[in-house]
Amino acid sequence: MAGRFSLIFILSAVIIPALFSQDKSLEYTINRKGDIVGHIFFTQSSLADKTTLRLESNVKTWFIFTFFANALEEAVFENDIMIRSSIYRQLNGKEKVNKTTTLNGSNYIVQKGSKQEVLNNDPIRYTLLNMYVLEPKNISKVYSDNFQQLFDIQKVGDQHYKVNFPDRNYTEYFYKNGVCVKVHVHHTLYEVTIELKR
Repeated sequence: MAGRFSLIFILSAVIIPALFSQDKSLEYTINRKGDIVGHIFFTQSSLADKTTLRLESNVKTWFIFTFFANALEEAVFENDIMIRSSIYRQLNGKEKVNKTTTLNGSNYIVQKGSKQEVLNNDPIRYTLLNMYVLEPKNISKVYSDNFQQLFDIQKVGDQHYKVNFPDRNYTEYFYKNGVCVKVHVHHTLYEVTIELKR
């Protein structure tokens, strides 16, 4: 009897968390002019009504001079509403971007160093991080942590979307089975392709 109880307890400890958690890990290569210059590691973890998306990237390439770039982005959702997000970027060891967006009542508060800004947005439900794991079939707007605003999502073709940014740069996303398999980043100074590792 004790052995049977122990077996049930062990099975419960394994099965119950599996029923309530959904974890996903994706790895991408960053390609520039035919060379792999970096990697992106993306994770999605869910438990009950809370989901966390996390993207970590590192790049080493040459553009006039050799540079190293690292970034960490995160978004936390509760009941499908973003309650917190952050973006942190370094270039050659120096901090370039460090912003946090937090839901406070019906508004979002953006923290940039010692400065705060209030965003009077509707609840944010879809961010640029979501675009890696959820094709925006019926979604028209996406939130950018870097710009702290919503942008239109343009459907270019079948499983192909585009987002334009105010600095004249734009990004294209390509999907297969609902997951992003390729991203084209079009910058005024460079272009890179991000591809899902098979």
